[in-house]
Amino acid sequence: MSQEENQDLPALMSAGRLQLEQAAKVYGRELSPEEYWWLGVGLAACTLAELNEAAHAVGRIEQLLDRAGHKGVKGDWLQRFSEELANLDAEGLLWPMYQRDEQGNIAPTGAVVQPGFDARSSYYLALAHVGVALAVLREDQETLNQLAGAIDEMVQSTLLPDHETLILSVLQ
Repeated sequence: MSQEENQDLPALMSAGRLQLEQAAKVYGRELSPEEYWWLGVGLAACTLAELNEAAHAVGRIEQLLDRAGHKGVKGDWLQRFSEELANLDAEGLLWPMYQRDEQGNIAPTGAVVQPGFDARSSYYLALAHVGVALAVLREDQETLNQLAGAIDEMVQSTLLPDHETLILSVLQ
């Protein structure tokens, strides 16, 4: 990721934040914590695809997210979404809720999205995943470990001010 792309990151992510805040209104219903988790994963995937100039992938991911928002995550949705992530080399976005099993299939890990996971949590999840991508590019294992811990805790327990501070500092 170039310095110019890194400077575009706040603009890309702020538009996503607004979309997350308006998601319940757009879809005409309250969204569950799991649905907000999916939206955060989707925002991260779209952001990474945009940064990699994969506009076609952004469009497909946005269509899948819109389908999930209106109809829920059912049918072949998970399979199609995970294929899009695989094409972006971004299946790690599904963690801590899903991972590949021994047969190579995407399977639930048994983790549960905490009941208070909302649009704000979703936004910070997306930011954290983008931060993970930056840490991987920088070969910064310590930051990668810190972000992984923050992601796990915010998804399964709660979003803390320390998580926000860490995530924002990584994106500076």
